[in-house]
Amino acid sequence: MDRTILGKNITEFSEIDPFNDNRIEGVVCHDSNEYYGSLFIEKVNDKPYPQLIMGSPKMHYPFDKAGTYHFPPAKYIELFEKLDGTNILAYRYTDGEKTYITYKTRLNPILKSGRFGDFLSMWKEILAQYGETEIKREIERSDCNLSFELYGSRNVHLVLYKEPLTTRLLFGVKNTGQILSPTQLHNPEFPILPVLLIIDKSFQDKYLETRRILESKLKATPDGYYEGEEGTVWYCHLDNGVCVQIKCKPETIEAIHFASGAHMSKNAILATVWNALENVDEITYDFVITLLSEEYDQHEIDMGKPIIEKCIISVNEELKFREQVLSLYKNIGLNIATDKQQVMRTIAPSFPKHLMGKVYSIINSYKKETR
Repeated sequence: MDRTILGKNITEFSEIDPFNDNRIEGVVCHDSNEYYGSLFIEKVNDKPYPQLIMGSPKMHYPFDKAGTYHFPPAKYIELFEKLDGTNILAYRYTDGEKTYITYKTRLNPILKSGRFGDFLSMWKEILAQYGETEIKREIERSDCNLSFELYGSRNVHLVLYKEPLTTRLLFGVKNTGQILSPTQLHNPEFPILPVLLIIDKSFQDKYLETRRILESKLKATPDGYYEGEEGTVWYCHLDNGVCVQIKCKPETIEAIHFASGAHMSKNAILATVWNALENVDEITYDFVITLLSEEYDQHEIDMGKPIIEKCIISVNEELKFREQVLSLYKNIGLNIATDKQQVMRTIAPSFPKHLMGKVYSIINSYKKETR
């Protein structure tokens, strides 16, 4: 087995694992297939030790672009909430003598501190809160990598959450590609999502009903985000023991046009641009196109070019505004939790009055690092 198992759309990496101080080298897969986000580690500390690390797979809708449904032949389906944050995968690798556990975002081999997403520091906060021992135990008990969602107001995407920063254990993935639903994990003591519903018939009717309910609960905010739920994940349990994941989102978040030949919607592109920040410090048109090409053909991308460019500009302006707000806040040396009125009075002259609500939201969701 070698790197060719991941296909041709791969990128090479050579990184220091921040949790174990090992240098790992290999490639990561960008193809929209069962190996999406998977690693093929070729060397650990300059010593060859080839090994496949399966990543968190891409979830697909149960319909094609023409709107025709194709549900897996499931005995039953478990429904869980779909969270809107950053996927963190806990995985094992070895140098032939010792086994190590580390963490990665979807298209990176490790956790990094980026310009707009300090995923390494945020995840260390989570580990300090919940402990790492139970993660290691569950990986050994279930013999799989563990997929988590890191979400909250400090890691905002499209959906706003009241919690500043938290996580949930989503599922397990073995290096054979086998998926374990939350109920198939052995005995997780980490925060895990509860089952919302179990169904064994009328899958399409229930899917359409679920999507309508999700849409009815979704509310747009003045800042361009949404309050509500991003969607649900359906774990389809087949007769042969295989578990297949599909996703169900409210139509606004789903942002897919079913009509033949329709181009990408603005919401779909915005979600992709925000997701790009999990992998790069600077959003470029070429990188966004790389991500979009995992789901859309070249014709759709060419038709969507004007919207793609506008979305990139919009997100970059939003990020610049956040940086400006937080820079001012850090420099005044006050705490929004204890000196709210003084903080807002001090900052108010720097921004138009109609933006002060947004300024407060940004500051309130920011947690000062303790030194």
